[in-house]
Amino acid sequence: MNKYLDKDSDKLVVMDNPNIKGNKIENFTPLAFHVVIIVLILISCFTPGVLNAERINILISDGIFQFVSTMLIVIIGLINPFISFSPEIRLKLEQKASETDFEWLNWFLRNKNWQLVKAFFCIAVVAYFIYKGYLVIPDLNKGTLSGIAIVLILFFVFGNLVQLIKEPTIFKRKTLFRLSMLYRSFKLSFFISVGLILVIFLISTVLKLDLDKLVNIQGVILLVYNVVMAYNEYKVLNA
Repeated sequence: MNKYLDKDSDKLVVMDNPNIKGNKIENFTPLAFHVVIIVLILISCFTPGVLNAERINILISDGIFQFVSTMLIVIIGLINPFISFSPEIRLKLEQKASETDFEWLNWFLRNKNWQLVKAFFCIAVVAYFIYKGYLVIPDLNKGTLSGIAIVLILFFVFGNLVQLIKEPTIFKRKTLFRLSMLYRSFKLSFFISVGLILVIFLISTVLKLDLDKLVNIQGVILLVYNVVMAYNEYKVLNA
């Protein structure tokens, strides 16, 4: 319903990069974040302890939290309680509400009732995510690395909420663009990771090596994902 009541809903189908204003690049932070993770993983290959199995698990947990929170922000952005009726839609609804069978529409047209209903749905969606355990805030007591990751995630979430209020239409375009890029990155990362793990498994079998001591499978998956994301972020910046 919100899709048809939003005067700018037609812009949602535009999947070009909305992150560039003129020739000005808006944000280098995602690229820098993924590059730092790549460097840490590569260093850990030669210096054990920089990113051990426990810390890699922390990064994966934080990554899952970031993905789920992004999905939640996308849903809230589509509902968006900060967008009311456009004048054209309001006029059409007023005309429809004048009919006997549609008098109930008058309630939505009063004050901010329509926006309050959407706000209620946003709260209900967040509560559902928390209740089902989809949105679990990472533990701050897991070291400095986890603390830094959580601060970056909270900064990301807060920045998105500010834009949700100030520029709701641009926010929708950005979140949908980001979601499409995440989907492509996850898909490509999956196939590359499966291929690499298969090659590593075959090599370790032929040479009779201990696979567990040779490589950390989660580390390989994390490295592949961050390389793919860094490459996609680089393409976005140079679009």
